[in-house]
Amino acid sequence: MAKRAARANDTGAAPTWRYIVRLWPILLIFMALQLTMRLSGNSQVLGLSRWISLFDICFLLAVLVAAGVWVQRPVALSVRHIAGPKERIDRLAGHMAQLPWRALRGYTSAGLIFFTYLMLLLLAAAAVRGVTMTAEMILALGLSVFYGAGVLTPVLGVAITLDYATRLRQALARSGMFLEGLDRLQGFTALTGSARRPWVIFIVTSLLPAACLAVYVYLAVMVHDAGQQRFIIQQAVVMLVSLLLAGTMLVAVLSRTLGRVTTSLGLGLQFLRLGQFDGRVPVLVDDEMGELARGLNTALQGMQERDDMKDSLRIASEIHEGLLPKAQPVIPGYGIAAMQRSCLDVGGDYYDHIMLPDGRVWLVMADVAGKGYPAALTVANLQAMLHALAGMGISIEEAARYINRTLCQTLTGGRFVTMFLAMLQPEDHSLLWLNAGHVPPLMYSEGKSLRLEATSPPLGLRDDEPFQAVCRVLGPGDTLMALTDGIIEARRPDSEMFGENRVSAWFASHQKLAIDRMPEALMGELRDFGVDVPEDDVTMLLLRRAAGRKKEGKA
Repeated sequence: MAKRAARANDTGAAPTWRYIVRLWPILLIFMALQLTMRLSGNSQVLGLSRWISLFDICFLLAVLVAAGVWVQRPVALSVRHIAGPKERIDRLAGHMAQLPWRALRGYTSAGLIFFTYLMLLLLAAAAVRGVTMTAEMILALGLSVFYGAGVLTPVLGVAITLDYATRLRQALARSGMFLEGLDRLQGFTALTGSARRPWVIFIVTSLLPAACLAVYVYLAVMVHDAGQQRFIIQQAVVMLVSLLLAGTMLVAVLSRTLGRVTTSLGLGLQFLRLGQFDGRVPVLVDDEMGELARGLNTALQGMQERDDMKDSLRIASEIHEGLLPKAQPVIPGYGIAAMQRSCLDVGGDYYDHIMLPDGRVWLVMADVAGKGYPAALTVANLQAMLHALAGMGISIEEAARYINRTLCQTLTGGRFVTMFLAMLQPEDHSLLWLNAGHVPPLMYSEGKSLRLEATSPPLGLRDDEPFQAVCRVLGPGDTLMALTDGIIEARRPDSEMFGENRVSAWFASHQKLAIDRMPEALMGELRDFGVDVPEDDVTMLLLRRAAGRKKEGKA
């Protein structure tokens, strides 16, 4: 503990000034804007001398330093006093989780202070010089100054803070101290959330500038004085320069942060693939990817405990159960049910339903060739990849291609994975699905049962396999049942197999049964057939669209 704390102290030496130095893009953008105003002639119109411009830079630097010290101070104190007990390490984790919140408050305040100072200075300079500032000119000037100080400063400040936080967490992890605690800390996800981050970039670099430029065009049309029109147009040019510079900086910083996080997650998957269960993944951000890193650490820890303890089958069973959904999701207008029973403590069957922020749902049914530990490890890898890919907003075809390429590199001994992957969009009731060599799911629609046949071979056989999804619109009462071959190939003592025809006939004749009762009813049908204990894993996933407004609760 003492050695680890000493290394952490060395890692965190002088963290405040290192953090403040990283704020140079904000200062650089402001200097570029000053140069643009001077080259365009607006500085001369407002009566701004070079000495005033230099003082403006110094004032901005002072405001940024003050904000940076305030934002970083709790972390700096925690790092310097990290040699204390475990409570202080927990305190550092708490401060790291709150860094984006403090950055937003600190740099928003700094930006507004600088905006107020700059507007008062510019208007005062114009008044001293005797320049008449019309309402249109003041509005044009205020828009460009507010966009630079009030919008870009806090956004860039938060992005730089996130990048710095990931670097610091990574450095602390190299010293042997992993800061987690995401189960009790609510991180700031408005900018850190992987699903929301593109929207923030869109608003800052597209929506707001487009609205401001529309105002500039309107003002230029409204005024008739050539000097005023030139001033307004020059302010629009200043804003365009700030947009280009800040947009480039913002994308570069966020891309660097995302690259660092994905590289760390890839290392965790490599630990799983190579069986290096003593490895750990640093939790670099407090968002979905941070949760994925915690999940990888939990899986690695569980696998390590499995090797150390004699009752490893029980531990592996708990890990396998932890990969499955804990509860059925609530999908407006739909009912969903699922069940899994493994013939061993761990198995190779896997089902999941992944809710996306926009209301869409990924439905997964997979079967890993084989049983026991190898199959369970592949299931863990598959679950981690699916959750990460779903959070990135890519299509199910792209997800299948990525998983297939990964499995081709990791699976050995002729093993493979069959998978049925679908995406439900409740808004228009469309179901986009693909079947990679899996047992054909059944779709009951308009009084008949259909098979969703395989659209490609299983995963893990050929790395250049194309995948094509099929779209189907679900009508009222339509029911989907995906299952594994443990049900189809279940045999009674005389070796007679249950078979696909019996499953299809049972499915068509039990459509009036509530969907949450169908899994147990099918298991009862197997027992009546003579199968007491299936020899393979048994997994089912059912989805039904409500038949009507009055029946939605019984879907």
